[in-house]
Amino acid sequence: MSYAKMNMFHWHIVDSQSFPLVVPQFPELAVDAAYAPELIYNSSDVQEITDFAARLGIDILVKIDTPGHTGAIGASHPEHLACYRKQPWYTYTLEPPAGQLRFVNSTTVDFTERLVNSVTDIFPSTYFHLGGNKVNEACYHDDTETHDAVTNHGALEIETAFPGALSTFLQTMRGAIRAAGKTPVVWDDSVSGNLTLGPDDDKPIVMVWHMNATDSGFVASIADKGLRIIRADADYLYLDCGGGDWMINGEATSWCDPFKTWQRKYSFDPKAGLSEEQAALIVGGQQLLWSEQSSPPNLDTIVWPRAAASAEVFWTGAGGNVSDALPRLQEWAYRIGKRGISPIPLQPMWCALRPGECDLPPS
Repeated sequence: MSYAKMNMFHWHIVDSQSFPLVVPQFPELAVDAAYAPELIYNSSDVQEITDFAARLGIDILVKIDTPGHTGAIGASHPEHLACYRKQPWYTYTLEPPAGQLRFVNSTTVDFTERLVNSVTDIFPSTYFHLGGNKVNEACYHDDTETHDAVTNHGALEIETAFPGALSTFLQTMRGAIRAAGKTPVVWDDSVSGNLTLGPDDDKPIVMVWHMNATDSGFVASIADKGLRIIRADADYLYLDCGGGDWMINGEATSWCDPFKTWQRKYSFDPKAGLSEEQAALIVGGQQLLWSEQSSPPNLDTIVWPRAAASAEVFWTGAGGNVSDALPRLQEWAYRIGKRGISPIPLQPMWCALRPGECDLPPS
């Protein structure tokens, strides 16, 4: 990352499937919900990683998802989850296992605040990611406790009352992060649609991941709220697309196909379609690699050198020429190869040694 002048590592350290982070105030979470006793991050592991990153000028943005992506918590605290391990799982979540925080239960809200505050003490960054995306409403519709609380025991329609109740929870979590002296970061789901912001100081940084965010006017609508934005558009900046779906359904494609080439990434304009005032709220961009189909053996080839192409866009601006960029990217990939990293080849060596000679005329 430092070779490409990337200065923030977004660490999605827990998810529905596993809770590997050892939180001193909640040790049972890693004991019960990590894949295995050796597959955890204890305090010394976290310290080693944060110290190493700091020496390279890289900050670590850790994320504890709320209220979705929390199924793993149920291994220790099923009382805090709606639809925990309920089947069929695809009715209640985008990926198994099912389970989301009971965000209207005061005991669960207190538990979540204490958990989040405990994690803020572990990481030195002044930023903290709360997730907030892909909340499945069906999970709560079928959870009697949550349904009754949201609807005031049937006095309200859940479709009408749900956004306000969820907004209150998300505002509370963002307030807890601010009270800890940090800036909350969230996915765009949690500040769009019918979900609302709280007091004037409720100004999280928003990661925009949705596809077609520019042409649809979605990113402009986030900017119109006066919120700072990190571009993370799935149709340009996701690194793991194109490998087929890991949830087998008889189809050969996945939701974010096709594979995002370095040329595709280099063509991205993070400020397109925005006014000067809106564009000023774009504070950076993010390459995303989810680990469902990635691990150490294929990590380098998935990430590099494609992520470096995006790094140039965000550091120097959009609109560069692909033919001009290719020799730079070839040289960069060659250098990191000499440093023990394994980038995917961009061209045969013959072409790399003769810049421009393998180019075709524009179609």
